[in-house]
Amino acid sequence: MQLAEKTIKKIVEYTYLFTNIDTIFIDKDSNSIWEYGHNQLPETLQPYIKDIRKQLNQERVNDDYDILFHANELKTYYISAKLCNEGKDFHGTIIVGPFLFEEPSATLVQDVLFENRLPISLKHTITQYYLSLSLLSKYKSDMIAEFLSYHIASMDKLTNYRPKIGKAKNRFQNKFEVLPAPIQDHPVTSVEAIEKRYSLSNELMSAVEHGDAAKAQKIRNRVISIGKLPDRLPNDPLRSEKNLAFASNTSFRTAAERGGLHPLYMHNISEKFAIQIEKTTSIQQLADLLIVMLREYCEAVRKYSLKNYSFLIRKAIEYIRLHLEQELSLKTISAAIHSSTYELSRKFKKETGLTLTDYINILRIKEALYLMENRNLSITDIAYMTGFNDVNYFTKVFKKLKGITPSAYRKHL
Repeated sequence: MQLAEKTIKKIVEYTYLFTNIDTIFIDKDSNSIWEYGHNQLPETLQPYIKDIRKQLNQERVNDDYDILFHANELKTYYISAKLCNEGKDFHGTIIVGPFLFEEPSATLVQDVLFENRLPISLKHTITQYYLSLSLLSKYKSDMIAEFLSYHIASMDKLTNYRPKIGKAKNRFQNKFEVLPAPIQDHPVTSVEAIEKRYSLSNELMSAVEHGDAAKAQKIRNRVISIGKLPDRLPNDPLRSEKNLAFASNTSFRTAAERGGLHPLYMHNISEKFAIQIEKTTSIQQLADLLIVMLREYCEAVRKYSLKNYSFLIRKAIEYIRLHLEQELSLKTISAAIHSSTYELSRKFKKETGLTLTDYINILRIKEALYLMENRNLSITDIAYMTGFNDVNYFTKVFKKLKGITPSAYRKHL
């Protein structure tokens, strides 16, 4: 590896450690050379969004800026630093991001869905993705830009710079009386305590499986009251707690799966929390995050579990949820899940108490209610986003289910 390449790699590493935001170097041929970070665009979003960072790199070839701020259609942001060799030929780009400048509100998600004509079924995925990203102030982003600018400008000096790093042992005379430390007891964890902990853990998983957040939190408090186990990495307590948090994330995911949560929801939630666990910088942050994690898994099971339905009806409901904005009829759903129209219609009414059309309309109106608070969206926009190709039919169904028209409902918000 040439000295210049080693220098670029060091700058990428330093930038990632300074920002804790994904950092990548892409060369002039759009090859990803060095990459550090945790965030990846969710698989379900990849068919809709191009590789943004490679696109940014290609755009940097002919501009005159050393550092640029970028915004894109997902309303995420990047900072790029253009690298040139001594002859001013384009060498590649260091890109920091994605990150956010504002809280990922419901309105932000709705605007992204509408402006990019994305399926409403991606709402949950986009929300989870945003929650995994860093939220920066304008001041912090400016500091990152200056940090990059300084290092890029100093590349020639950095290439040949070899820091002298050593160790020093200092002795300082203590002028104060040193009192003897009290003898601390280190009792060995009793067998009873271990058995109690594992028994409560099983109860906790059962509570998650049934989506009972209140019960789950009470059980978790009882687990905490037993006392913590000795750190498996005594010299790195934060790493020990992170490892336990990862294990909890996996356990909650397994319990949610037993509770009938669709793999797509489990994947999104699990991936988001895995990223957030790794990004925590204190044990208290981890403790707070575990409370949020437990509550979110329980809420997902309660809202989306299909455990009580037969395999056929689970497949039908999963298909409807993932294609809500598309044309949905008994015929298209039956074909998609390889069932006869007669069998699907009969079983659906028997197990849900609703006709397929009524069920679809109820889900669509629920999504419409979610979108109503966004004043950027017209009633027509909302109708089409939720799968109603006829605004008049949307109004009719809305009034049937809510008792008033969409316009009247919005006036009361």
